[in-house]
Amino acid sequence: MPGVMSRLTRGRLSALGRAARPLTRGVRYARAFSTQPEAMEFKAETRKLLNIVAKSLYTDKEVFVRELISNASDACEKLRFLQQTGLTDITDSDVPLEISVEADESGRIFTITDTGVGMSREQMIDQLGTIAKSGSLDFVNNAAAGSASADSNIIGQFGVGFYSTFVVADKVQVFSRSADPSLGAGHVWESDGMGSFTVAEMDGLKRGTKIVLHLKSDAAEFASQGKVKEAAQKYSSFVSFPLKVKEGEEMQELNKTEALWLKSDTTEDEHTQFFRFLGGTTYGEPLMTLKFSTDAPMSIKSVFYIPKDPPSRWFQKDPEVGVQLHSRRVLVKKHADGVIPKWLFWLRGVVDCEDMPLNISRESMQDSRLMSKLSNALVRRFLRFLEEQGRKQPETYKTFYNGYSYYLKAGLLDDATTNGGAHKEAIVKLLRFECSQKDQGEVVSLAEYLEGIPAAQQNIYYFYASDRATAMASPYMEFFTKRKRNVLLLTEEVDEFVVNQISDFKGKKLVSIDAADQDFEPLLDAPAEDETSEHKLTADDKEGFEKWIKGVLGEKIQNVKWSDRLSGSPAVVTSQMSPHMRKMMKGLMAQSGGSNDAFNNLPSTLELNDSHHIVTTMNTIRESNPDVARMAAEQLHDNACIAAGMLEDPRSILTRLNKLLEMCVYQGAGFDYTTGQYTHTPQSPTPEFVVEEIPKKEPSSADAKDKSKTD
Repeated sequence: MPGVMSRLTRGRLSALGRAARPLTRGVRYARAFSTQPEAMEFKAETRKLLNIVAKSLYTDKEVFVRELISNASDACEKLRFLQQTGLTDITDSDVPLEISVEADESGRIFTITDTGVGMSREQMIDQLGTIAKSGSLDFVNNAAAGSASADSNIIGQFGVGFYSTFVVADKVQVFSRSADPSLGAGHVWESDGMGSFTVAEMDGLKRGTKIVLHLKSDAAEFASQGKVKEAAQKYSSFVSFPLKVKEGEEMQELNKTEALWLKSDTTEDEHTQFFRFLGGTTYGEPLMTLKFSTDAPMSIKSVFYIPKDPPSRWFQKDPEVGVQLHSRRVLVKKHADGVIPKWLFWLRGVVDCEDMPLNISRESMQDSRLMSKLSNALVRRFLRFLEEQGRKQPETYKTFYNGYSYYLKAGLLDDATTNGGAHKEAIVKLLRFECSQKDQGEVVSLAEYLEGIPAAQQNIYYFYASDRATAMASPYMEFFTKRKRNVLLLTEEVDEFVVNQISDFKGKKLVSIDAADQDFEPLLDAPAEDETSEHKLTADDKEGFEKWIKGVLGEKIQNVKWSDRLSGSPAVVTSQMSPHMRKMMKGLMAQSGGSNDAFNNLPSTLELNDSHHIVTTMNTIRESNPDVARMAAEQLHDNACIAAGMLEDPRSILTRLNKLLEMCVYQGAGFDYTTGQYTHTPQSPTPEFVVEEIPKKEPSSADAKDKSKTD
């Protein structure tokens, strides 16, 4: 009962409270905030935090070499800055600023030493004992407060790079003595990375800092001099101070190569040597060189090289980008994908961003939108450089284009799918094509093509063929050759995808001359002389012939039309998809394991020349000699398919070709197909000749009847 009563009492009080709520709300809230909030600090388990930094922050063990060299470079830079701003009383003032790295394979020890600004006992405790406290950043801020700028050459930002040592070491010792003599003797800092450290005074230390890593068993490779040298060269070849590595008993300087992108004046020989350095070779030369710097969207200094020898297109499954990404001379990414698009993988060079927003491990950029802006700015500038070279150095550009045209075209397609076509206009300006009205080997840009056409011409005409000779001999060219109208000749497999992507240029539509149902502007530049044949089919003849040939060819064609584009050829075949595109799509479907049936049965149109003697003669004999006329009609269609590149297997017409060859031989021997008799007696006995119809592939084709012709 007491429990029930208690619940009833609470219910009444609750109801009463609800009834009185409008009157008491302000009072109740006032009581809730009657005391001041107490400020609290986050707490962290140092051991766990160190474990996270050591094991989860960095993706590659060797990054610790980069971090330690960067810290050493900052220490030297700080001392140089202090000297430049008036500090004269310096410990060991005769010792030059430099960095050295050593490895002891037998003791599994890695050592790095710098002769920079060093640290006092308090600085060791404050900077090494506090995770994520950047001494370099504090130095820059203090310098800025004193109206001096020290940030251009300082690398460190986050204050966690030092702790990358615990990725590879189970004990770290730091021996350091400050450059300020008033701070006394040196000290040694020591930790196993498990959450605590010790600091002790030590005499006999020289100015600067020495870090000794006692390597873990799974990181013993970094006690090898060869591995240390490789990692140091990879990440820190361009630090501002001499970087030396012990080889044998001698110290060898690694960074003799200057950061060429930071120099204001450079020679051609320097660029050649730097190009070879980037490629890791002792040979090769750049075809073109571009040095580029800007402050938007961030501070960028860069140098780009186009190799004189283009890469092979074969066996290039997933090539790596050849441009390196640096931040303040320190390597961030050896292959700057994300900044340089994949289709420019052949470009060599360095991009250095001082104010790049890196993630805490300094292995990639934090801001993906800013990275996209950076990429677009670099690509835009490089494409503009190529356009300038095309105008100023046409022969050099021609050499470049002959080797790299495929990659520009691939870039146009890739940019459309991955970047929304941001660089379409710039890439299109760089493209060059052969054309029908110029000699073989001469190329024009689309802009130059437009300069040579009548102002009233609405289309840019092009034609794909395996080579120039094939293109010029094609029946599709007759209309344009007769009018001396220029046609772009495309001979690379990727070209048709490219023109489909371009679609139009400066308001002119790109039109393939083998396309169906296109306006080829016949009245624009009609030929001066009318060469119309006297033997031309009448309207009734056309109607009858059209019906007859449709019956002969059946499902091979969808439609028959009388064309005004032909002069020297009897027929062409057209389709909604160009023959080359159809072939390319079939190849892609075959690679993906899909069916080609849809591309095998694309509807096509047979366009006929009503004044060609083959067509007019065929119309004459289609009733008097139907077997020969039928065979001729089928061969006419096959010939048109061959000209269009639509005949998949030429062996399918060999039987008919042999029969036609036989007919030619018999006619040459004096055989009259009208009477079925020889006009004169042949010199030797001739076997009986029979015209046989070739079996049709289509089920709708009529069966042929054998007809014997005897001597």
